[in-house]
Amino acid sequence: MNCNDCKNDMHELFDESADKSLIASLKNHIEDCQSCSAEFDEMQNVLTTLHPEIEINAPLLLKQNIFNDLGKNNINVKEGKVKHMQFSPFIKRVMAVAAVIMAIAISIFFFDKKDTSGNTAKAASSFFENSILANDLVKNMIIKFSVRTEPNDNFELIGTEYNMVEHTIIKSFDKPEKWRVEKPGRIVLFDGNNQYLWIPEIKEAVKGPKNAGFIDWMKILLDPSSILWKEEAEAKSNSSKITMKESKGKLYVTITSKAQGNFLNDYMKNKSINESDNRREYVFDNKTKLLKGLKIYLLDKKKETLILNIENIDYDVAIDPSVFAITLPAGVEWKELGMAVTNENFSNITSKRAAELIFAAMARNDFDSNKEVWEQFNFITKKIIESKYGGLQVIKIGESFKSGNYPGEFIPYEIKLKDGTIRRGKLALRNDNSNKVWMVDGGL
Repeated sequence: MNCNDCKNDMHELFDESADKSLIASLKNHIEDCQSCSAEFDEMQNVLTTLHPEIEINAPLLLKQNIFNDLGKNNINVKEGKVKHMQFSPFIKRVMAVAAVIMAIAISIFFFDKKDTSGNTAKAASSFFENSILANDLVKNMIIKFSVRTEPNDNFELIGTEYNMVEHTIIKSFDKPEKWRVEKPGRIVLFDGNNQYLWIPEIKEAVKGPKNAGFIDWMKILLDPSSILWKEEAEAKSNSSKITMKESKGKLYVTITSKAQGNFLNDYMKNKSINESDNRREYVFDNKTKLLKGLKIYLLDKKKETLILNIENIDYDVAIDPSVFAITLPAGVEWKELGMAVTNENFSNITSKRAAELIFAAMARNDFDSNKEVWEQFNFITKKIIESKYGGLQVIKIGESFKSGNYPGEFIPYEIKLKDGTIRRGKLALRNDNSNKVWMVDGGL
C-alpha cells in the first residue's frame, strides 16, 4: 500500500464494518510511515479527546457540501440499491468532519452557561465545521507575534519581568507538513520527519524525533483548525472557563485557566503559560473562519500582564523552501536527542545526593569522571561551565523539591565561586531517561 491509498482509505479505520484485510493493510502501512502516522494521529486525536454531551444535527452547509460533491462524482442511488461509490479525497475529508460533528456535541458547558437554548452550541458546531474545512484549503501561513521572554531561552519561558521578543512561525501544510518557529536566539525546525533545535550563540544543534519537546504550549498555533477542539478538551480536564461572542464580523473566544502542575513549591509558577493563571483571547474571522489574532494575559492577583500577542497572520503567501532547512557552520554537527545514557553513580540515588556529587566534582575541577551528567550540553557550553564553576566552594545544599510541570527536581544551593562571588540558585536535575540517570538540565 502506498501513501496516497492509505490517506484516501484512512477513514475506514473508524468504520467497524470495513473490510478486515484493508484495515490490516492500513495499520501495517501507518506503523511504517511517519507521514501517514502523523495524519492518522491528528484524526484520532479529534475523535478521542472529545465526548458527546448534547445532540447536534449536521449543519446545513456541511450537508450541502456533501451533496454537491456527490453530484460532481455522478453517484446514482436507485430504489434503495446503492452501488459501490468511489469518493474523492475531499469528500472523504468532509465526511470525516461530518462524523466528528455528528459524533461529538459541542457542549453548552463549553460556552456561556447562561444560554440554555442550545443556540450557542449549535452556532459553535457550525463554526468549527467551517473552520476545519477552511483550513483544509490553506497551503501555508506565516504568524508574526511577540512574547515576554528571553531571546536565547526555551520557547515556553515567560515572565512579567522580560521585554517583548519578536517570534515567527512559518508552516507549509503540504504533505509532509513542515514548520519553523524562530526568535532572535533560537530556531526549531520540523522537516516532515524530525525536529531540529539550533541555538547560534552557543552553537547548540540538537536533532530529535517528530514529537520532540523543543516547543511547548506554542505548538497549538501550528494547527489553527484544531485550536478550538484542543482548547475545549483542555477546558474539561482543567475546569477552564470558556466564552464565545460575535461582533463586527469577528468571533471572539476567551479561555480563562488556572495554573497547571504541582505548586506546593511555587518556584515554577508563572514561568510558562501552562504554569500560570492566564486568559487567552482568540479572534477568528467570521467569514473565512481563519484565526486572525491572539492575546494571552498572565493573571497575578489583581494585576494582568500581556504575555503573548499575535500581531499578524498571513495565509497562502510565497515561502522560500530553504526556510525549512538549517545549514550548520563548519565543525558543528547535529547531536541526537534521547541517546541512551548509563552511569551507575547517578542512578538509584536521590536528586539531592546527585547534586552533592556534582558540586563536589566541580570543586575538584573534575568534569570528566561522570561526563554523562553533562550530556544535555554541547562542548562550548561545558567549557563555559568549567571556566566559571571549576574550583568552587560548596556552602550549602538544600532539600530537593518539585514544582509545576517540570519532570525533574530542583535542588537549592549556595556556593562560592573561585573569584569570591557568592551564588545562590536551584540546580535542575532530571532522570526521565531509560536508565534513570540524573542529568544536569539547568540552574547554573
